[in-house]
Amino acid sequence: MAENPSQWRQAIAGFCALLLGCPLIGAEGLNWEWRDSKCLKHTLREAKVGNEEKTAIAKAISQQVGPYTPDMKLVGIDSAQQLKDAILETRTELVDLNDDGTPEVIAQGTNKEGCSPTGNCPFWVFQKSGQEYRLLVSLSAIQTFQIQRNRSGRFQDIVVAMHGSATERTLRLLQYSRGKYRQAGCYDANWSVLEGGMLRELKDPQLTLCELR
Repeated sequence: MAENPSQWRQAIAGFCALLLGCPLIGAEGLNWEWRDSKCLKHTLREAKVGNEEKTAIAKAISQQVGPYTPDMKLVGIDSAQQLKDAILETRTELVDLNDDGTPEVIAQGTNKEGCSPTGNCPFWVFQKSGQEYRLLVSLSAIQTFQIQRNRSGRFQDIVVAMHGSATERTLRLLQYSRGKYRQAGCYDANWSVLEGGMLRELKDPQLTLCELR
């Protein structure tokens, strides 16, 4: 049995969405405007920051990717220098998520950093700490993201989406807690429903709760 109101709301929402197809409730922290979700396009090499700042960001990303290994030849990286060049091609955006005047770094990997054929790529958020950048969250397979108006602590929430198929996405609600972004909710978004043994396409996705994994 659910132990608190939040758990009750999630249980009711899951039952309602599964059996009745009614609108999702218990998702107060989620305001996903799916048409506004985006993936990054501009690279770290193109970022309008000084060389020292760019080097610090590249170092933080490198710590997540790891050192060069011969296995990286499978994705076209033949040397440690080529790995450094690939790091500079990481897609990045600077966004002040906590309104402290110092932007955080949102970063998405490229094919050379482990993207899947469906476009799900490594995803990181970093916060500047002194002269370096510390990791706030690392996810292995994300296609798009959306910054939310809601906040957890001082930081804006983030919704990330993983591509499942042409009509399916898995969403994760990320909220800041105890020094990091943590997964606070999981939702399946589906643009088709089964009716009378036939699939019907939807204009807007139907959201149902899923288990955090």
